[in-house]
Amino acid sequence: MLKNIIKKFFSVPVSAVKNVRSASGEFLLKKTDFGLVRVEFSVIKKISERALRSVKGIQESELFVEKLSVANPFKVKLTATLLEGYSAPRISEAVDKAINNALKENLQLEFYVPVDVKIREIVQVVTKRRRVR
Repeated sequence: MLKNIIKKFFSVPVSAVKNVRSASGEFLLKKTDFGLVRVEFSVIKKISERALRSVKGIQESELFVEKLSVANPFKVKLTATLLEGYSAPRISEAVDKAINNALKENLQLEFYVPVDVKIREIVQVVTKRRRVR
């Protein structure tokens, strides 16, 4: 079976990417000039979470990586709590750019990764008061 998978990947262009499921979970197979690279979806999730830290205006977030098709192997789904005073469309655009840039930089992906952003709620910015004695 492994031979069939390897033959299949070596008969397609260098930019070919495929989703595969293993005992450890979902992963992405990418053919490069040096062979096949296996990237677990958990790694994609960690890269995306790290990219989220650069976006201001998000207080809390939950991130999931969802399997799609061969053309678009996966998408990122984000549910976030937004801070008051920040625009939901601008935050969504910033999240999309940050995640796609991080994935392109770290994994050399040649395709666009769809990012679905769902705003759970908008909360007030709470400033900590200093207690004076």
